[in-house]
Amino acid sequence: MAGLTILAGAASFAYGIYLFSWTDSQYELYNQGLAAYQTGDVQKSIKYFDQSLGVYKARQNETWVERFVYPKPNKEVAAQAAFHKAKALIRAKQGKPAVEAFQESLQLNSGNLYQGRGLTPREVQEAEENAKVVKYDLELLFKNNPSLAEGQGKGKPKPGDGKGDQQVPGDQPGKMPGKGNKDAI
Repeated sequence: MAGLTILAGAASFAYGIYLFSWTDSQYELYNQGLAAYQTGDVQKSIKYFDQSLGVYKARQNETWVERFVYPKPNKEVAAQAAFHKAKALIRAKQGKPAVEAFQESLQLNSGNLYQGRGLTPREVQEAEENAKVVKYDLELLFKNNPSLAEGQGKGKPKPGDGKGDQQVPGDQPGKMPGKGNKDAI
């Protein structure tokens, strides 16, 4: 019995040492992407940010044991990785992939999903500000390159499209003052 206890203790100790030295590859790859971006190596930074996002997505499907032992993947870091990937893609003059990366960043952090998640007001404000920066940069990209903005969102209908010529039911003005014809709907 004592041998079994010693064996269990040694296994627990070894696993504890492993957990002590374990590093989160999502953060590690994100940091390497930032370092590559700051040194001007755009392609390498895009690769690292992609890998960081890949780790985030892969860790969404962890088993219950992995979720119990390891920390959950960080959504905010994934949003920042997508944002920086978009900035690197802009530097690499790749507009369409940059728009997709900005959109992925906004899907991960739209800026208004943090209320009630147990975050401090400062953390909520920081997430909102990060989302505003992403939105601003995306709008700036659309302003500087209008061809990328086509097909993004509903926008105003073009004349002769057929959609803009029709009135919405109930919007037809009546001939008499008041609420209008109730049968026009």
